[in-house]
Amino acid sequence: MKIYKRIALVTFYFLLLANNTVFAASRLPVEFFASNNTQEIDIQHAYDRLTGKEQHQLQNAMITVMQKNHLEQGRFADVLGAYRMSSDQNITADNTEKFNTSPYQYLTEEKIFSMATEMAISLKQDSVAVFIPDDQSSVGDVVVSFKGVQPDITSAVAMIHDRLPVNYSQAYSLRLNNEYAGINNATVAQIEWLGSKINIDEIKSAFPGRTISYRYGKVYLVYQNGNKEQI
Repeated sequence: MKIYKRIALVTFYFLLLANNTVFAASRLPVEFFASNNTQEIDIQHAYDRLTGKEQHQLQNAMITVMQKNHLEQGRFADVLGAYRMSSDQNITADNTEKFNTSPYQYLTEEKIFSMATEMAISLKQDSVAVFIPDDQSSVGDVVVSFKGVQPDITSAVAMIHDRLPVNYSQAYSLRLNNEYAGINNATVAQIEWLGSKINIDEIKSAFPGRTISYRYGKVYLVYQNGNKEQI
């Protein structure tokens, strides 16, 4: 009888382990958006930083925080961004690094916010943006993809300002193609917005015929003091 109980316990243990593995493997990646720009700069300056040593310094600083926290390998992407500064409410361009965590590593919200706080401190940033997937939440991440003919940076920014309400031009990210071709020759492959106030119908109307993808989740700004603000 004891042998059967032991077999049953071992079987239950492996079933539990298997279920946990499936859960961890099916978790959608968390996204971190961070910059090392500390000034109000125009898009030309931000592009120069994106294609210069500053972007390498940004990625290395983020890697240091991730290694310290034993984060598994994920995916980096260079993006050109714009956001409203909390200090004076002015809009500034910036060079940004987007990091998608591994879908095979489960991270608690406490761990996510702790790493974002460390990044904000290390990079001397007002805040770091974090997207946490959650099927029970509203849409929090929307991406417009340009296939075929892609706009240049100036044209893409003009589209955002001319076709959408003003709040869409206060925080967005541009994923570039031909990134090192120069600001006048680089093209925009994607535009991405974060936050719960994004209206998908407005995006579709502004970019007819383009591929629109979106994800459900919560978006937070995480500050150096550990406070967080859901947007």
